[in-house]
Amino acid sequence: MATSSKLGELARTLIACLAVAAVAYFGSIWFLQSTQGVAGEQEAVRFSEAVQQEANDFRADFQAAVELIRARWSYLDHRTELGELRLDELAEEAHSILGEEPDAKSFYFALVHLVSGLHDGHAFVAPATAVGFGRQRWPFTLTEVVEGIMVHTVADGTESVQPGDLLLAVDGRPIEAWISETEHRVFASSDLARRRYAIAHLARWDDAVDRSFRLRSRDGSEREVRLALPYAFDEVPSQRLVPRERAHRLLEGGLAYFRPGNFSPPPNSGWPGPPEERDAILAETYAEFDRIIQELREAPGLILDLRGNPGGTDLLGQFLVDRLVDGDYIYFQLSARRGGGWGGFGKHGSSAAAGKHSMAGKPLAVLVDSATFSTADNVASCLRDVHPDVRFVGRPNGAGSGAPRPFELPRTGTKIYFCTQRVKSASGRMNEGVPVPIDFPVRWTRDDVLEGRDPDLAAAITALSR
Repeated sequence: MATSSKLGELARTLIACLAVAAVAYFGSIWFLQSTQGVAGEQEAVRFSEAVQQEANDFRADFQAAVELIRARWSYLDHRTELGELRLDELAEEAHSILGEEPDAKSFYFALVHLVSGLHDGHAFVAPATAVGFGRQRWPFTLTEVVEGIMVHTVADGTESVQPGDLLLAVDGRPIEAWISETEHRVFASSDLARRRYAIAHLARWDDAVDRSFRLRSRDGSEREVRLALPYAFDEVPSQRLVPRERAHRLLEGGLAYFRPGNFSPPPNSGWPGPPEERDAILAETYAEFDRIIQELREAPGLILDLRGNPGGTDLLGQFLVDRLVDGDYIYFQLSARRGGGWGGFGKHGSSAAAGKHSMAGKPLAVLVDSATFSTADNVASCLRDVHPDVRFVGRPNGAGSGAPRPFELPRTGTKIYFCTQRVKSASGRMNEGVPVPIDFPVRWTRDDVLEGRDPDLAAAITALSR
């Protein structure tokens, strides 16, 4: 009896709640209908004006970005002379992405197309508000080898794809079409770097929840697999082939190997700080570089590994070159805008000092690839010009050199970044977009990657043995 009484009470309460909800719902419908000729129209008009104003802001800021590039970007003349850029044509292409009724997403991608088209690897677009990117990822990473675009690592639970598979097409489109499209959304200073980053970005931030992949196995057979795409923030494999951690050792045969890792100041160090304090901030890194060079100094030759090195500060780059080059030398030449025009190139270098040149005069092999960038590019260009016995091994470097700065667009608050200084090597060669010549070119095969071989290092050992 008690149970049935409670059930009856519960039923009555539920009916009462539903009745209240129905009254509220139909009452709201009546209210909206009765006022649609007044409040509804006013709200619609205000909303329409707000959207129109936002669209005007997007158009105005897009044009502001074009004018900023024309007035302040350091490499406009250089890229135009190389035949890589016609700014008016690029702006027209990007404007077509903006569309007749621009919104936050079309505005962002129009700016990305514009700024990435500068081929300035230091450039970037930072939206002021969140943009609706895709929320999925492909469940594997990719790298380019002699045989094609290869699956490198695979997320756990993806048994239908294996490392070493070649990716031929996605959703029926050839993989090269995907790469070409993505190249317009990455920021790089050289063609090879742009292709490398496009391949790495293919698997990131997809709009789809699943894709169909055409794969070729190592035995030559082909298959089509449809895979659900994991959420973008799920655990996924790393995109990097070459780790950036600092490392050094003596190789078999006595040659020395040194990978600086990067040229960044210590994290949480207050960098950059006032110029007079920067050497103190870098003191521990200076000491570590010196300790490593001292350990390796008796070797008959050095292999300097700058692959995957994203750069950092040129104070560290020049400090390292000081240990490898004897006598006075020019590290690089800089030009900045003054009084509305570009000033001459000032020479920045080093003069001889006792104890600095720990490995000067030793044969040197420098490993580079398309991810060698910024300060690492400056180091490579300097050594190409001033070291008396150097060989470059691998693939052309990323060739990005300059001092980027942000510009905030006035209406939306979106920031665009691009270089505002010009950099030349010691010999007067523009570093930006001009990789150093490679003496011993190397291409990786599928078996090199899968079996953990390092053909670049093998080629460098051979180069120093000649």
